[in-house]
Amino acid sequence: MVKRSRRVSRMTARAALLLLATTSAAQAGWMIEWENTPIRKAGRQDGEKATAYIQGNKTRMEQEHLTTLYDYDQGKFTILNPKAGFFWSGSVEDYVKLSTKRRNEALRKRMGTEKGDEEALPTVDPSKLPAVVVEQSGETREIAGHGTVKYVVKIGETVFQDLWIAEGLSTAADLDPDKVIKYQQMSSRGMVGASSDAYNALYRSPEYRALLDKGVALETVTYHLAGGFEQRARSIRETEVEPSKFSVPEDYRRVRLDDVFQVESK
Repeated sequence: MVKRSRRVSRMTARAALLLLATTSAAQAGWMIEWENTPIRKAGRQDGEKATAYIQGNKTRMEQEHLTTLYDYDQGKFTILNPKAGFFWSGSVEDYVKLSTKRRNEALRKRMGTEKGDEEALPTVDPSKLPAVVVEQSGETREIAGHGTVKYVVKIGETVFQDLWIAEGLSTAADLDPDKVIKYQQMSSRGMVGASSDAYNALYRSPEYRALLDKGVALETVTYHLAGGFEQRARSIRETEVEPSKFSVPEDYRRVRLDDVFQVESK
């Protein structure tokens, strides 16, 4: 169960980040049904279906175990657990710092090192990040009823992402891409491991930012040493979204972020 919960937690975080990255361009509102699939050395793992709603600079991502809400105008991030009936809410910076603190505390206990500034986030120096190159491959494919064009994103000389963009399909009137990039940059500061520099470089790249203006990425495949991750749209449609989709139900109780993590790990 612990291994399963950790995989779910990683999938939740990655899917949320990919939602930020792939819904850059809306008017009445949007509903997108996704299939999120981790890819390991042993091959593709079981996928998880998710549903995203976008409207008025707000997003909602419903997954099997957790639901996440972003309010880009207010800078608020919320995690809901529908089964347990609780929620945590704060800024993206709060979430990243608290997640970093939890990770650093666990590492310190394992290593037996002295306590330090557990919430400290690494300083990102853009001049020291690897180069980002975006190339159009020329390949085309239909996804969720829309024609798409494949773009390859390289970090240095290594392929980091394949994005299949539905050019001309736009969701930006409902989701400001500059605000999306801002929160991606904050989220990536809390990352560790081999892919942290890649994500930090990606979200600070003018070439990647320009790619978001071309259309909606209906499929994104990310490659790195820890394993890949694929997010593919099963459907996308413009629709009016009920405002209640972006709020916390009145009967939910507020908990600490640590309580969210503890329920995930059971």
